[in-house]
Amino acid sequence: MLRYCQNCKKEFDFSIKSMSDMEQLICPECGEKVGKNSRKPVDTLGTGITEQKIGYAYARIMHFFYIFYFLCAVLGYCAFFFKLDRFLYIITAIPVSAFLIQTVFRTSTFPMGMVFLPIGAGLGYFFLHSIQGICIGVHSVFLIRHVLRDILFRLIGKLLKLK
Repeated sequence: MLRYCQNCKKEFDFSIKSMSDMEQLICPECGEKVGKNSRKPVDTLGTGITEQKIGYAYARIMHFFYIFYFLCAVLGYCAFFFKLDRFLYIITAIPVSAFLIQTVFRTSTFPMGMVFLPIGAGLGYFFLHSIQGICIGVHSVFLIRHVLRDILFRLIGKLLKLK
């Protein structure tokens, strides 16, 4: 039966013939008494670090998903101001496609986007009279939604800290 000596930090195999032998286990190295339930400690540090790294990676992915629409909106505004029309169309199609996929699979956290995105696109066209205006309207909805969500989450966080 394998038992662990706390003094030597080594594991030894003891032959046990009866239960009374369990009370008289002596370490062959240092001569100290070995507990009947002593087992070698499990190395939890290695598994803890791995789990922590997995957790951090997952947190980074979730953070990217959290700021995805915000980043696309900022890139869309940059493309609009620098007159990069193709990039503006692509950077508008990506979040709109992602939003539609999330809506179809019911994983969207912004169901009112089905109302606000067409309104934003319409207002963009109304003010700028171009396809670029439609794109800026869509990006404005995503940007406003993200800013309002951040403000709301910060307020909720502050309210929770008050308790």
